[in-house]
Amino acid sequence: MRMFEVKQVIEGKIFIHHQRDEMLTVFHRYELPRQYFECFINAQNFTGHFVNVHCQPADEVRVVYIQKNGQNKIIAMWNHTQQVLHLYPSTIIFSRWSWMHRVIPNLIKTIAISLILLTGFFFLVSASFERAVQDATLFSFGGLLLASILVGLPMLIFYRHRQAQTQELLHLFPLSSAHLLDMEKLNPPSRIYPLAKPVESLTNTSISSPDNIRKLYK
Repeated sequence: MRMFEVKQVIEGKIFIHHQRDEMLTVFHRYELPRQYFECFINAQNFTGHFVNVHCQPADEVRVVYIQKNGQNKIIAMWNHTQQVLHLYPSTIIFSRWSWMHRVIPNLIKTIAISLILLTGFFFLVSASFERAVQDATLFSFGGLLLASILVGLPMLIFYRHRQAQTQELLHLFPLSSAHLLDMEKLNPPSRIYPLAKPVESLTNTSISSPDNIRKLYK
């Protein structure tokens, strides 16, 4: 999924006519079992790749797709009948909740462990305990600053890019703030989200034109 590819949306009943299991490489690091499928929606043929596909014949779906090499490739799918959202495994949902409950606590733990280990090390090689604490603090924060510049900044840019892609996709689905928070807390590697809260149907809303797609971002 590229950020600037033109994304289109279609709604209707889905009929999967071909399906097979494959392996999906995520971030060039690990593989997940996935399902490749071909389907008809409103008499148009589509292809898709997800870790799992929760669809029965004639389920009402909304899909976001791109046109590539003459094919309609699904990059996200909302099954309104089963209340299940399918996203590509590389999508990242990241907001203030993650900062408060994941990033900041892990950062505090990292700093605390670094201080304890370095204090113990410098205490063994230093005659003065105060000097050991001072050296440990200096090296800890110096190392964190260096790591932030060399490692943290590129990762932040990468994740911000992925987050922007995900936000662009999620604006095309009728999801509330409560849904997004539940998805972020759940955070499954498969990026398959069964949502307990009903999602409002937008079947009566035409969003096929660029003007209507832009309205979703307001």
